[in-house]
Amino acid sequence: MPSGPAPGPSRGRGRRGGCLGAIVIVVAVVVGLPVTITLVNDAAARRIENELVALPLPACTERVGSASRAAKLTGNGNGMQYLGAIFVRSELSIADLQAYYDDASDSTGLSVTVSDAGALDDMHGGPIGAGLPSGTRIVWAWGDGPGELFEEFDIRGH
Repeated sequence: MPSGPAPGPSRGRGRRGGCLGAIVIVVAVVVGLPVTITLVNDAAARRIENELVALPLPACTERVGSASRAAKLTGNGNGMQYLGAIFVRSELSIADLQAYYDDASDSTGLSVTVSDAGALDDMHGGPIGAGLPSGTRIVWAWGDGPGELFEEFDIRGH
């Protein structure tokens, strides 16, 4: 009785497994890359929102909400924009709130703008802070994204 190495797997089965593995990898890249890019860009916008939330509120002011958005929000052409916002009610005027946030935002490097509710209604993709009660102010800022790869390959920027 000859003893020798055990026969290996048939070639046909090995190729089929290799093709299936390649298909799984291609599908994972095709599906996973856009999902990952979207999640990373959304996280960049949330970072701006969180920086605004972390700023102390002025006296006689209460925060009633916050939001963020990553997309092509204004203008024409291609490119991603990252916006964070907090919604506040305050006894202070817009000018007083703006002066307060000009001083407070020096530590973050954000250029903060204070507007009446409705100021961000013309954004592509719908208004930011829609349905806020009268007298609500929006404290908002644009921010930077995570890098060119994520900005160029997010379909929302086109």
